[in-house]
Amino acid sequence: MFLLLFVPGSLPIDEIDMNRKATVLLDIKGQNISLAADIQDKLNEQTLRLIARDVISHEQMRNYFRVDINAPLVARPALRKDEEWSLSGETVDVSGSGLLAVFPEPIADDEPVQVELILPTGNGEPIKAVAHVVRSRKIHEGRYEVALHFDTIDSEDRDRIMACCFETQRRHLRLKVQIKNPD
Repeated sequence: MFLLLFVPGSLPIDEIDMNRKATVLLDIKGQNISLAADIQDKLNEQTLRLIARDVISHEQMRNYFRVDINAPLVARPALRKDEEWSLSGETVDVSGSGLLAVFPEPIADDEPVQVELILPTGNGEPIKAVAHVVRSRKIHEGRYEVALHFDTIDSEDRDRIMACCFETQRRHLRLKVQIKNPD
């Protein structure tokens, strides 16, 4: 059992779902350790009591490798039909579990997002997935980097993403070899 203490006013105490697992990243003398934990209690406006269940290795957290792929995508609300918005962006990198993209506006992290992605390889048919925002940060005026994790994706679409990742990785390796051996 351990306590997490937050700066006054920074913990959204009413929005915490007691039934969800928490992942806690600890930095101990420069070494990162991730814990899977259960939220046991909200002690006050600044303190949570958690029970550590498991140490998570970084290999467990990333089941799919990421590849730098620039591809167009569109994000829109997955559930709320009363709030219509649509953002076009471009991926920075892609994996079978999610993607990193740049958008002209931030995307709220409180609602699932419908993502449609057109891969640079394949038949041009869009990949469709429901995702949630892992993190979002402003990188320039009018440019926001948003990391999305796929919550729901058809296995065939995931296979198409992985095929694109493999093909792109092979192309990068061939270019690397050609640069090293110019003859």
